[in-house]
Amino acid sequence: MTPENPEDGKKTPPRSAASAESVAFLLLAGVAVGLGFGAGLDWLFSTFPLFVIIGVFVGFGLALYAVYLETK
Repeated sequence: MTPENPEDGKKTPPRSAASAESVAFLLLAGVAVGLGFGAGLDWLFSTFPLFVIIGVFVGFGLALYAVYLETK
């Protein structure tokens, strides 16, 4: 059941649903950005898949840190 906003009478989603969407977005965006930077560096230096792998792990680590900061 969603609580109603007393000012306009509209129902607002619970905080946990918005937080879950934010966490999912942060994790996907972090991995995607790391993948993109890694692919760019691999293209620049012709070292595929070295920087792609490093970029994915670094992006995931930074995304976990962003989730930690948001839920702190």
